[in-house]
Amino acid sequence: MNNQEKVAKCIRAVTVPPVLVTVMLVILYEKCTVIFHGVRDLWVSLVWLGICPVLAYPLQKILPGWREKGRPGQRKLAFICSTVGYLIAAVYGLAAHVSLELQLIFNTYLLSVILLAFLNKVIKKRASGHACSITGPLIFLAYFVSWKMAAFCIFIGGMSFWASLKLKRHLPTDLLAGSGTCFVSFAIALVIMGI
Repeated sequence: MNNQEKVAKCIRAVTVPPVLVTVMLVILYEKCTVIFHGVRDLWVSLVWLGICPVLAYPLQKILPGWREKGRPGQRKLAFICSTVGYLIAAVYGLAAHVSLELQLIFNTYLLSVILLAFLNKVIKKRASGHACSITGPLIFLAYFVSWKMAAFCIFIGGMSFWASLKLKRHLPTDLLAGSGTCFVSFAIALVIMGI
């Protein structure tokens, strides 16, 4: 492994979606007090959007039948954990009457995982879940905070895309389809919610 590949591997590790969504939620909690009705909303968001998806990695080691599946099994389990987390967050939002803004975040993440499943499994069009999840913080920080914040996210996203391409994890079309999925999910959520 050469130096560029080592750097790319570090970038991929730092830009895993649960880390970026956690950073996004903390920034939104500090900058946009209208989004969260209280610290409980923040913690619920952190657990279901940030922590639940990353549980796939330790779960793969302890769940019977998953350890032998290697990296493909780990990715499948991560997708399952993300789907469960996003669904619970969206249901919590409806039941707890969270702010419209927080429900928009929950709905966008849930719609994105549904669209990714449709693209990857039904249409057989590769769309990167990693790219989709990285695009979420960019959208929400630009929408709720400022374009300056989005510029930082674009820089981080660009580094992550470079790392994915360098490590040959994705093709450029996979990354574009993944990012596009998040934008489409956000637009659908806006329309459904009448915002």
